[in-house]
Amino acid sequence: MCAQSVVSQSTSEASNTLAQEVEAYVKNHLETYLKELSELCAIDSGSFHKVGIDEVALYLAGRMRGLGMEVTLLEHEKWGNDVYGVLHGTGQGVAVILGHMDTVYPVGTAAARPVRIEGDKVYGPGVIDMKGCILSAIFAIEALQTLTYKDFAEIRFLCVSDEEISDRHSTNSIWQACQGSHGVLVLEAARANGDLVSARKGGAWYRLQARGHSAHAGVEPEKGSNAIVEMAHQIVEFQSLNGFRPGVTINIGRISGGTATNVVPDYAEVGIDLRFAEPEDRIEVERLWHKMMQHKRVGGVELTLVVDPDDRDPMLCTPDNLRMVHSAQNIALQLGFSVNHAPTGGISDANYASGFGFPALDGLGPVG
Repeated sequence: MCAQSVVSQSTSEASNTLAQEVEAYVKNHLETYLKELSELCAIDSGSFHKVGIDEVALYLAGRMRGLGMEVTLLEHEKWGNDVYGVLHGTGQGVAVILGHMDTVYPVGTAAARPVRIEGDKVYGPGVIDMKGCILSAIFAIEALQTLTYKDFAEIRFLCVSDEEISDRHSTNSIWQACQGSHGVLVLEAARANGDLVSARKGGAWYRLQARGHSAHAGVEPEKGSNAIVEMAHQIVEFQSLNGFRPGVTINIGRISGGTATNVVPDYAEVGIDLRFAEPEDRIEVERLWHKMMQHKRVGGVELTLVVDPDDRDPMLCTPDNLRMVHSAQNIALQLGFSVNHAPTGGISDANYASGFGFPALDGLGPVG
């Protein structure tokens, strides 16, 4: 329904009726929605499980074609395939819908944890992140088609297979789908209280590596340069910047090093997660980290900071983003409820869309 907010800004009686009729359609088809959701969640589609992702992609491609969309399967040899559908209308305005088919669950989870319904809640691997969200958009588009609503130029729907990992292949596809669009709707789940997401922190990931010299810890420890000891000092220094600016968070999330307790370790490595509210914050954190690396406590140890290629700029709450929020809020009022918006520290493909310079609104999936 929020697609309407991008492709048509009308608040007339007609648009009121459209929103209410779309709501009525999806409510009447809830049983079918839950059946399809159960079938999709019965397919293991972890980011590294190409066979499962491809099966989901084929299902969604068929579903999109059934809605009259022009569908392209973007095939990959190593990774799961992506799906891109375009629905043509007769009006103005281009809306992009972004979703992802991959999940974080290992193979076997779908069989071990089949979808179950308890009251008004649905449980299962991927029901919220984000197979249920993708299906919600499918049913909304289906409702528009049933109602013969065509007051838009294009609705573009891209479902990628690599959102949950840092080794991304779909970034260029996202960029291409956004070209010439007036707004990007991202299907991550709403916040627990139902809030939409109008801003997200940026994120970058690093590996700090320490290389020293090994030696026997009992016979000749003086010949060693202990990489772990140096790393311990650097961890404390790096972590000291946590919160030094509003929105900056630093997490040392992984550590490895050494081979045996009686050997002076010649290598250590930590994985670091950095979140930031403004691009300048990241620049300053990196500058200070490199300065800290110049002050080593253990002689003979070399330090290297490696940046993961999948870094993302913040999704800022721009005036254009706020206009999309207000459109969504107007539609919610037509349906008899209110909805707020909020920033979050998590990242999504909305970061890409925003970084490419396009208005974006996230958190449009079900609450979960």
